[in-house]
Amino acid sequence: MLEANVRGVLSWHRTLRRYLDLLVQAGVLRVREKDVGSVNPQQTYTLTSKKPKLWTGVRVLQLHGLNWDAQIQGPDRVQTDLSALARARLHTMEGRKILATGLEDTLAYELKKDADEQTGRAELVVAILATRPVNLAYLLKRADLLQIGRTTRLLLRKMVQVYTGSVEDMDARTFLETRKRFLTIARVYRDKGLIRLLDAPGRGGDGLAIVDSISPVQIVSAAAKQLGASG
Repeated sequence: MLEANVRGVLSWHRTLRRYLDLLVQAGVLRVREKDVGSVNPQQTYTLTSKKPKLWTGVRVLQLHGLNWDAQIQGPDRVQTDLSALARARLHTMEGRKILATGLEDTLAYELKKDADEQTGRAELVVAILATRPVNLAYLLKRADLLQIGRTTRLLLRKMVQVYTGSVEDMDARTFLETRKRFLTIARVYRDKGLIRLLDAPGRGGDGLAIVDSISPVQIVSAAAKQLGASG
């Protein structure tokens, strides 16, 4: 907050209000109001936690555009950091407002969940990564923090390998349609010099076996399902 003030980020009171609201919604601050005879009540903020709490999970991934009729499960609450909070968005779910993780954080948490509990959610991560661009640098940074950095890089390298080769036992039209989309995304990463990030070693080996078990056909099928090219 001090650094933001020095840089003039908080010079406009609405910007400061947005930051304070986010910190309250994430459980970092508690606000108390007191009537002081003014138009607006006096607000006093107290620090309650050093780590924000955000909602994530399959339902949040659906808010980010997951086009699957995946089994609906309630969102999971995770304790995270201010980088994730800055990317969080307020959504309404079942009539209540929740502060949900951004796309890249949600993908990382879903892959981590699969690594820890064998939920099968890695396929959902594949569906998104194969069909839309993400902030790759931030995704890999978050993956490293969750000890799935090697796993995430391995998954992306495997997807590159699949779509720069050929897949047997797969409908040619479906493969070509999903291949076109993925290679367009990969070109964006390459033009920005981000592909080289996949060659870094990455932190942690949680979930490596899950990536090894995902077949090329599963990768193409997940992308096709996301694009509506298959059932």
